[in-house]
Amino acid sequence: MDERERARARRRRRRRQQKSSVKWPRFIVAVIVVLALLGGIGYGLYTGVSYVYRAVTGTTETTDTAVDNGNKQDGNTVSVEQKGLDKPLYILVVGTDDNNPSQSDSLFLLSINLDQKTMDVIGIPSNSKIDNRDQTDASMLNSIYEKGGIDLTKAVIEDMFHISIPYYVVVNQNAFKKTNDVLGNQQIYVEQTMEHVDAEGNKDIDLQRGYQTLDSDKALSYLRYSDPKHDTFTRVQRQERFLKLWVEEEHNSFFLTNAWHIWRIWDHYDSNISTLDAIKLVYNASKIN
Repeated sequence: MDERERARARRRRRRRQQKSSVKWPRFIVAVIVVLALLGGIGYGLYTGVSYVYRAVTGTTETTDTAVDNGNKQDGNTVSVEQKGLDKPLYILVVGTDDNNPSQSDSLFLLSINLDQKTMDVIGIPSNSKIDNRDQTDASMLNSIYEKGGIDLTKAVIEDMFHISIPYYVVVNQNAFKKTNDVLGNQQIYVEQTMEHVDAEGNKDIDLQRGYQTLDSDKALSYLRYSDPKHDTFTRVQRQERFLKLWVEEEHNSFFLTNAWHIWRIWDHYDSNISTLDAIKLVYNASKIN
């Protein structure tokens, strides 16, 4: 018995020695691989962040190729620049509804003067009636988008305000939800109980009055709701109020946070502003008090 026990003990020691001799080399190789991966990821992040920061702050020159790599809509983008002290940057923001995506459901004009450090958000009721350019008939603004897309809509708004609007952003419902997911749910006071039943008899809007945190679906309901009197002006006020919450959210965030937010959401929009220019614009606008 003693001899058998000693033999078992010797075999156990040999197995432990074999396991130990195999484990350490594998462990060392695994550590080296992990460190290499972390180093590569870290270098990539550092390079990307450094490039964006230098490009935004103007501390280095960016070539056309480098800038194009930052354009997620680079087929139709135009350079964003303020032409003069008294000439703000005008950006037309159009929101579309999935139920009728060919029509504009929301219209906003952003006026940003980086030199004078001012920014205004102007809500435009989408059911406003305007004369056609040939003055043969009057049309609602939302139908203008259906007839001529963003170009005709931009031209009509330019005629209304007697300004030139070089830039636009079109946001559909999915893009709105993505933006809210990235920026975070907003806390807001819902002014009244909001309920709506769709054509199939389902309640697609159901909000109660009071302070609450709105997730993306509820936030979209808050913006889409139209009271029984179809008071579009009140609806525009709600949309403008919510948009300002987003602007304030980015204004109070760090630059790298803003850059990361824009990078994640911008390719969900239809815009003639490149991703890099959008990051630069948000960075410069964050300096406005």
